[in-house]
Amino acid sequence: MHYVQKYLEKLPLPKVSNNVTTVNKTNIYLYCNYYSCYSQKVLIALYEKNIYFEPLFVDITKGEQYSSWFLDINPRGEIPVLKVKDQVIPDSTRILDYLEFYMDQDLKPLINVSTDNKVLNDINKFRDMIEALPTGLITVGSFFQPQLTGTPKLPFILPVREILKTGELSNSANLRKLADENPKAKSILLYKAEIQEQKHEIITNEEEYTKVLNVIDQVFTQVEEQLKSQPEGNWLCCEHFSIADINLAVLLQRLWELGFEGRFWAEGKRPLIENYYERVKQRDSFKRTIPNLPVHLKMVVMSQPPAYLGAAGAASVGAVLAVMYIFKKILY
Repeated sequence: MHYVQKYLEKLPLPKVSNNVTTVNKTNIYLYCNYYSCYSQKVLIALYEKNIYFEPLFVDITKGEQYSSWFLDINPRGEIPVLKVKDQVIPDSTRILDYLEFYMDQDLKPLINVSTDNKVLNDINKFRDMIEALPTGLITVGSFFQPQLTGTPKLPFILPVREILKTGELSNSANLRKLADENPKAKSILLYKAEIQEQKHEIITNEEEYTKVLNVIDQVFTQVEEQLKSQPEGNWLCCEHFSIADINLAVLLQRLWELGFEGRFWAEGKRPLIENYYERVKQRDSFKRTIPNLPVHLKMVVMSQPPAYLGAAGAASVGAVLAVMYIFKKILY
């Protein structure tokens, strides 16, 4: 196991290609995490718009978003954060709007993709509808209610699920401790601790968590109907890939990773969504955003504390080694 860990330490995280239109190479930075759905939305938008930027990785598995240096950047302790020159823009929704309305207007649009008011209304409708879904709660809740999911995929295989589940149980207490240590961010951190406690009540209750999944079902019913109204080859709202498609693509990917595809769209349940997901996975911006197998492997092993690595047991070690075997088969 020590060999696997050492091997994965050497695997690089994704780098941004230089083969893009340059919008002042040194002035755009994105504080992000490649596994954060909110970060993924912004990453896709940046790639779609062909903007050169430098990603600055924030390790949320180790709580780096609550470190004093990051709280100085964003007192809410949330990613992503976009920094353009001396301007700091937090929150994925605000960042996406900033990219659309305040960056170079010659860049590819993702909101104002049409002069048709109906198209624009549809884009905003589905953007708001999908953004309202609590992705973080859905993710962590699946760890507590595994009977409601199918087969989880990387990165949410068993060892990682257990680590994240354990972290969830201590989140509120950790936030309260951090609030005492960071007077400037105390009120926000205490508020987030209260939200964590409310979230915990939902994710540990099967009936309450099922209500959240039912809301997703209702949203997907509308999405399927919307896709039915589009000509073949169109995206969600028109022929152009829009901000609504970014939100939908990231949501579908996360639900697939958690093992929810059978519940919501696979095997003919919602064939248009199923086809849409296969199409969007081929899009360059999507492929550059979603972590690949080497990154998964590194995260699976390196996110585990040394004590866990030493006492993981045959099942956990076997899962990691099995993934390593698959990786080697693909690579060689």
